[in-house]
Amino acid sequence: MANTEKKIQWIEGGKQLGKVFSFEINEKKIWSSVGIQKWREKYQVYVDEIEEEDLAAEKYLREEIKKFDNLSDALQFIEQHTRTNLTEMQICKGQKIFNPNFELG
Repeated sequence: MANTEKKIQWIEGGKQLGKVFSFEINEKKIWSSVGIQKWREKYQVYVDEIEEEDLAAEKYLREEIKKFDNLSDALQFIEQHTRTNLTEMQICKGQKIFNPNFELG
């Protein structure tokens, strides 16, 4: 429990947490990145998924940034719409998952 509380403190402090991982669908390797960060009083969740063979072309199956007014809604979105959760995410040191100042599309 203390680990989760620490991660919540990091998010509330503006730190970005995330995870990069792979999984398989129909014998194809899919890479996914999931990140969360509090930015300008909103909680931003970034999600992308891309087939390994499309990495060089950057042809994403999914790439989105969702904004939430509260942390519980953001964490619920991660739990329900990605293949990871807060307990698996780590603080992003150096290389970030996403730029919270960037708008998609």
